Amino acid sequence: MSDGRIYYAENDANYHIRFVGDVRVTLCTSLSKYIDHIFSDIDLKSIVLDLRDAKAVDSTTLGFIAKVGLYTVSKELKPLIIVKDKSMIRLLDSMGFDDLFELAPSLPEDEKSMTELESLSAPSEKVREEVIDAHKVLMSMNTKNMKAFSKLVSALQKESEQSSH
Repeated sequence: MSDGRIYYAENDANYHIRFVGDVRVTLCTSLSKYIDHIFSDIDLKSIVLDLRDAKAVDSTTLGFIAKVGLYTVSKELKPLIIVKDKSMIRLLDSMGFDDLFELAPSLPEDEKSMTELESLSAPSEKVREEVIDAHKVLMSMNTKNMKAFSKLVSALQKESEQSSH
């Protein structure tokens, strides 16, 4: 179990998601559902992803963040990632996030009230599908990510096939 949490705020088609602590796969169902909610907003104006209080984010979480960036390209938006930690910045840069997002150390004005994203449980097969999808998004960003995650995705897909028989 992780000690991570995700908070959100939204106002007039502007969305702010704040990651706190060690954000891992255990929150992927909640994050996936909230991202789908954002994508359903036809008047979407902005998305801010705040990683200042994140100790760590796993590759599944990175996949969902990448999904936001790839989606907003078609909307001609460039979301903002707020990040101060130098190792987190290096990680994001190395995976190509700087192509999809603006990276900044702070927000001009912080959101006043944020609500914690409810942690949803899901069957293990659903979680596995979300993990596979998140990693496929990472793989689609560039060849380096493709090489880094292809074995994991193949293994998870085999596991999924075996559990469905």
